[in-house]
Amino acid sequence: MGESEEVVSDDGLELVDRITENRYVSLATTAGPILLLEIVFFVGALAIMLMIATMQMQDFTLVPDYGIGNFVDAVTKIQNVQAFRNTIVLSVAATVSAAIVAYPIAYFIARYGGQYKHQLAAIVIIPFWTNYVIRIYGWRMILSDEGIFNTLLIWVGVVNEPLDIVLNTRFSIWFGLLYLLLPFMILPLYSTLDGIDDSLIEAAYDLGASRRAVFSRIIFPLSIPGLMAGTIFVFIFSMGAFIVPSMMGGGIPYVGTRINYEFGFGGDWPAGAALGSVLMFLVLISLASLLRYASMEELF
Repeated sequence: MGESEEVVSDDGLELVDRITENRYVSLATTAGPILLLEIVFFVGALAIMLMIATMQMQDFTLVPDYGIGNFVDAVTKIQNVQAFRNTIVLSVAATVSAAIVAYPIAYFIARYGGQYKHQLAAIVIIPFWTNYVIRIYGWRMILSDEGIFNTLLIWVGVVNEPLDIVLNTRFSIWFGLLYLLLPFMILPLYSTLDGIDDSLIEAAYDLGASRRAVFSRIIFPLSIPGLMAGTIFVFIFSMGAFIVPSMMGGGIPYVGTRINYEFGFGGDWPAGAALGSVLMFLVLISLASLLRYASMEELF
């Protein structure tokens, strides 16, 4: 009797071990709750947005008259076309500019920061201690006609009247995006550059390589993952921006402001949902294109 109970007990333990070692069971118990939350709050929200985009709005009420007309309007109406053109061009410009500005900063912190490099990297995130709406409003005051920038230029004698290109223009949107999102480019680059093995650089110099050759053949290729991660962050955030074009754009069409208008004063939720859906599709295409040059493991 005792031997049979021991055999049953061993079989039961073996079955439990097999279940717990099963990768699908392990995945379900560890990632299952997170996956469930993603399905409910992300995929579910996207499904609702897509459903609303196929409906119609009559007397400020959603009508289940399904069709693709809103998607067609999202890519054919002149104001939407202008908004998508401005959004894409300014997002690309902000991303490229951020990479050009951030790379020397991240390189200096990683290679020459010495014992203070972590403190220097921490300085980069200090702006996040202040609400970004307040920071953008501050720049709006600085760049206004009566602001510090124009007042200083007039006082020095560079111009006779306030410049009209520094606020409520595409330039001001680009500048606002660059200022707001620059840390998202610096930090991934710094992390990657700081992780480069110094022995590789020393070996290259020992073999007679020049500074330019060391940078172009060792440092820059090894920093590509950080550059790609920063590019993804800055480009995606720029594409979905609302506060910057709203506060510094002066009514220039931008997808974020167009969506806000349709859901607000425009009173056309399906049109706003269609614009959001098209924007998400463009972002996904861009993300897939960028990930062709670096794997997720290298980026994060």
